[in-house]
Amino acid sequence: MLEFEAKKPENLNQLLEILESKKSKIKLLAGGTDLLVEIHNKSDRLKDFDYLVDITSLNELKGIEAKDKYLKVGSLTTHSEIVNSDLIGQEFPILKKAAKTIGSTQIRNRGTVGGNLSNASPAADLITPLIVLDGRVVLKSNKNKRELRLSDFLTGPYQTDLKDNEVMTELKIPFVDSNYYFNFQKVKRRKAVAIARINLAVIAKIKDQIITDIKIAFGSATPTARRFVKMEEYLKNKGINQLDYDLIKDKTGDEMVKITGTRWSTPYKKPVVGNLLKRALQEIIKEVQ
Repeated sequence: MLEFEAKKPENLNQLLEILESKKSKIKLLAGGTDLLVEIHNKSDRLKDFDYLVDITSLNELKGIEAKDKYLKVGSLTTHSEIVNSDLIGQEFPILKKAAKTIGSTQIRNRGTVGGNLSNASPAADLITPLIVLDGRVVLKSNKNKRELRLSDFLTGPYQTDLKDNEVMTELKIPFVDSNYYFNFQKVKRRKAVAIARINLAVIAKIKDQIITDIKIAFGSATPTARRFVKMEEYLKNKGINQLDYDLIKDKTGDEMVKITGTRWSTPYKKPVVGNLLKRALQEIIKEVQ
């Protein structure tokens, strides 16, 4: 049976003092949609801890705000708030679409952006859009503050670069110009309340029918969500009416295998990643035209 002491700081400074003094003996409770399940099931991923710190009422970690060059999203912002934000719908519709696919209404109402990213599941639906958008996380301790690209923050399946005395305070998403188009795809086992078997985020800048910039990230296809850089290089400067989709499918599958090696899931995943990218590109081009 797990035994721990519960704490509830009144503000961010109190939280940082607790983190500095207790460090690795702490688990933070935000939405709890992952942590409470792990505690109930005594998950193997759950390390021993002495303190459960409830941060749900810290208003300093909430909210969505437009800054000069980026959008600030507090780490305690819920998935439902992402879905319902007019600002996100206008600037980053790919995030709104991805957030809509997360769990059920109840999970979206409770689950937070910071929790989703810190859990670092390879299947997390917000991670791939944020990688292609060059999202950055802000990490704060009692004595220090640092900023990391999300792709650098994620160090492995369910592993991050978050230190024991740090908390994620916010997410920064740089604004992009109007020549960019977005697309999000997800393969799941059932129609609702499903974890992604594979997801895909694409952001492409298209001008005069030419793909001048493109970023592609898959989740669950590789041990951690990541960009497919070789495919990006292949598609850059291609005309949208001259794409060879059969070749694109083959190259996408080949890049996945180069990253993962051949595994038991390869016969399923290899054609799926190629078809997902084909579908995403076709939907983007339809929007352009």
